[in-house]
Amino acid sequence: MILLFQQPELPKDQPATETQQYGFELSDFLSENIWYLLIFVLVTALVIFDYYRRKKEKNNGN
Repeated sequence: MILLFQQPELPKDQPATETQQYGFELSDFLSENIWYLLIFVLVTALVIFDYYRRKKEKNNGN
């Protein structure tokens, strides 16, 4: 059984591509995580708007 899984010859070494060398490309990261990034931006915007709204209400109340 073990003989069936043996590799007849080892592959030849080739130089790494730019993506392999650095691990990822920004365009790949953005395209794979677009929904998470959009949700993060939306939540961040809501928190900032709420902060300024509360700050404005506090200043108008005094």
